[in-house]
Amino acid sequence: MNLGAAHFADFFRAIHGYGPFPWQQALVNHLAEHDDWPGGRVLDLPTGSGKTAALDAAVFHLALRFESPVRAALRIALVVDRRLVVDDAYERAKKIADRLEKPENVPTDQRPVVDEVARRLQCLAGDGEPPLVARRLRGGAPLEPDWARTPTQPTILCSTVDQVGSRLLFRGYGVSNRMKPVYAGLLGTHSLILLDEAHLSEPFRQTLQAVQKMGAAGVRMVLLSATPSASSTRPFELTKKDYAHRVLKARLEAHKPATLQGVSGDPVDFVKAASGIADRLRQAGVSAPAIGVVVNRVGLARSIFEKLKEHEREAASETVLMIGRSRDIGRERIVEALAPFKTGASRQRTLATGTGTADDDRLPLFRGTLHDSNVDPDAGPLFVVATQCLEVGVDLDLDGLVTQAAPLDALRQRFGRVNRAGRNVPAEGAILAPAEDVAKKADDDPVYGDRIVKTWDVLRRMAHDDTVDFGIGTLDRRLRDLAVDVSVLAALPAPAPVLMPAYLDLWSQTSPPPTADPEVGLFLHGVERTSREVSIVWRGDVTEVDLKQDADLNALLSLVPPRAAEMVEVPLWSARAWLLRHRNDDALAHIADVPQRGDDAETSRFGEGGRRAFRWAGADDPRTGPVQAQDLRPGDVLVVPAKYGGCDEFGWAPGSDKPGTDVADEAARPFRRRRHAVRIARDVAANDNEWDRLAAVLQDDGVADGDLVDRLLDVLPTEPASESDGENGDMARSRPVREALEALQHARKGRIIKHLPYTGDAAGGAVLEAPHGLYEDGAASPKMSLGASATEDDRLSQTSGNPVSIDEHTCHVVDRVNRVVTLLDLPEARDLELAAFLHDAGKADRRFQNLLSGGDPWNSPDGEALAKSGKSSPKSARERAGLPKGWRHEALSVRMAQAHPRFADARDPALVLWLIGTHHGFGRPFFNFVDPHEPGHDDCVGCLTVERWRPAPCPGPQSLAFHVAGVDWAAAYERLKRRYGVWRLAHLEAILRLADHRASESEQDHA
Repeated sequence: MNLGAAHFADFFRAIHGYGPFPWQQALVNHLAEHDDWPGGRVLDLPTGSGKTAALDAAVFHLALRFESPVRAALRIALVVDRRLVVDDAYERAKKIADRLEKPENVPTDQRPVVDEVARRLQCLAGDGEPPLVARRLRGGAPLEPDWARTPTQPTILCSTVDQVGSRLLFRGYGVSNRMKPVYAGLLGTHSLILLDEAHLSEPFRQTLQAVQKMGAAGVRMVLLSATPSASSTRPFELTKKDYAHRVLKARLEAHKPATLQGVSGDPVDFVKAASGIADRLRQAGVSAPAIGVVVNRVGLARSIFEKLKEHEREAASETVLMIGRSRDIGRERIVEALAPFKTGASRQRTLATGTGTADDDRLPLFRGTLHDSNVDPDAGPLFVVATQCLEVGVDLDLDGLVTQAAPLDALRQRFGRVNRAGRNVPAEGAILAPAEDVAKKADDDPVYGDRIVKTWDVLRRMAHDDTVDFGIGTLDRRLRDLAVDVSVLAALPAPAPVLMPAYLDLWSQTSPPPTADPEVGLFLHGVERTSREVSIVWRGDVTEVDLKQDADLNALLSLVPPRAAEMVEVPLWSARAWLLRHRNDDALAHIADVPQRGDDAETSRFGEGGRRAFRWAGADDPRTGPVQAQDLRPGDVLVVPAKYGGCDEFGWAPGSDKPGTDVADEAARPFRRRRHAVRIARDVAANDNEWDRLAAVLQDDGVADGDLVDRLLDVLPTEPASESDGENGDMARSRPVREALEALQHARKGRIIKHLPYTGDAAGGAVLEAPHGLYEDGAASPKMSLGASATEDDRLSQTSGNPVSIDEHTCHVVDRVNRVVTLLDLPEARDLELAAFLHDAGKADRRFQNLLSGGDPWNSPDGEALAKSGKSSPKSARERAGLPKGWRHEALSVRMAQAHPRFADARDPALVLWLIGTHHGFGRPFFNFVDPHEPGHDDCVGCLTVERWRPAPCPGPQSLAFHVAGVDWAAAYERLKRRYGVWRLAHLEAILRLADHRASESEQDHA
């Protein structure tokens, strides 16, 4: 099929069930003709006009240019400076990816264009990978496999400024030091960042521009904005055809009257206003109205939510709380409750009388005459209480809104959720201004500064009978008539610091990071509103005693690592205060869902000490271990006992002492096909008697692996009690584990391994692991790599399901590298292929071969030198094999490469050696070991068994005596950065490292 821009409408309709708006088709036409985004890369589009369709356009553009993908973008990131609770952009991205992976779900007459787009993207993704990957990035977890599988995988990322920005700047929050250059290289090359609501992210926009100019990063930036005066003289805007389109016309002309009310600020004021709007809408004939209540602080939102919940029964209402600081796992109930209230949803929420017409396939059919069969015509209202997370990325179509006073741009966003589809309903709103927000001296709000006061004054001038119409068209006309300068009413972002070249040099050093390390948060959110955050995970099998006694939880967390879906991101100052005090209502009251001026100084008065947490940065990272409040750093992943409390079904609740829920099993569910682990510890039992019986089964060494699961299931009741009734009355709730245990009955190859990470024996519990994953017919699961990346976890670098020789592994890696460089048509193709050919030569060291045999040279296999053994080696094997502490085989590979005849073919010898030396993430720019078997040491005896592979006479790159082209390793790095740029160099490293990952993964799965 000769795919062209004209096919976009068919593609769009096949994915979504309706055709594109005129501007969406015009955007694709422009991309097809110019391979660049229009309007100076600024799309100035009003709320409700479908800005997220830019994702569809970018994917289609990549399909058009699949034979030359560098003309489009392989990685598309939609970024917004909000912590989203209901991320509709991600749902849209996932829908596109699902349709491309399973085109059989598309109507037959629309399938040809989807098949063709899928075929083209599959050529880029490669065999065994989906045509398109859609991922949501919220928080970070070391060693968690995710979207970075191959450098040519078409990908959509939906995330925040923090997550994408920190990864781009080599300081990915929650990402291990060894993987930071991989993420930076991928995001900084052949990528597109769609910066949604760009006016909210001015510091990040400035940083991106500096990165493009100084760092030569291959990332395109496109600004999306629903707020006028975007930073372009001629932005891409709606056309006359759009204004004439009946769907857009209805949305743009819908009236949204909002009354202005001064209030005391008590939560009751908001409850009364919301209830009044709901009553009036029902009297006007709107059935089951949805009313939003949006405020500026999490504490106020929770107070309003609790008061509305108190009256649910008598009002026949339903109340939902939405705060951005929540766990992904807790989203499902909220998403289910709000699904009928999305734009264009079929649920009847319109006038009970009137004329029904089927105007457009986006609008509800039979509006105003028929009720949806799932809806009770007499149903009460739904109240959606939220913070700023509702402003962006939530495609809700509310009937009414009560909002706390805020800057004009924030109010525009909030009212953009009211009658979003342009329905024939009497939408109504109210803007409540607490006295402390609009007092003459209220000009130092931690989030909005003086913009609330200024906006309130202008609204009072605009109001007629204390009412302002926030309809899109009406408000724009009114602002123009009064010659209002909207720029002075928008939230004032703090400018980013000047990005100096020295900062790029420092950030690009990842192994080890420099002591003088610029704080990336300053360049993402500005100086005054630096986002300093940590991610918290609650685990029921981690106790306060473990942390007080400095227990080594590495073994446990390596088996069941923290996943992003179970994390809550919170401000650093709030996490510190929470660990220092059991009750912390103040910390909750002042939290917003947007960056605010830091309050780190607020915790200084509490002193040191307090409860401990366990910082998880990966098993081999020196940062991993118990920490106290004063030890926390931005980007930390903290594991705390569930008994600490601080989290409920809606998210961060530092004032709550009620034990949190351990959701690790649910967060790990998507990874089951690759690997599955079940924790059997004291917290799974409802009482002491039940635990004694479980422990007895675990301690019985005579139980075969196949019978172990059945024996444990016999002990656990079918419906486990949620409340403990034994002597451990302090245990508020047992962790349900039965379903996860039952899943172990479907372990691949029937293999189950029992680990004892708690007390070293079964008395403290066990972790049952299916190392090869589960057989789950029809289960939806993303294609993931094994537990950790093979070049990040030394165990996977050294072991496999079967022995693999160096030659075999080398061939696998070379094949994958050659595929990538061919697709990308890289001028460094020869050097990348040569680096892949030589990258593991250092494993031929006889000490390393002894390590693979468990440290016993008499057990070393005959034949070719091995890259991986077929079994794990004990911890003592390294010492018995004679390897120095911290020894790296890739450093020896650098020495050996210089002596190999093929090294003369290198176009850039320094680049080849650099790629070899960094292919495990070390040596950027320093290694941390000394090898006495190298030149310069008295006891150097030579280490290799194959004479033709004897390394070069100079020491390895870990030594200051090493030289390449007359300079040492660190100086060679500086030259390479100037030659290629920090992001292009990292991208070349990522090509080799990801090829190594996938080769090792294939070797693990197959003999």
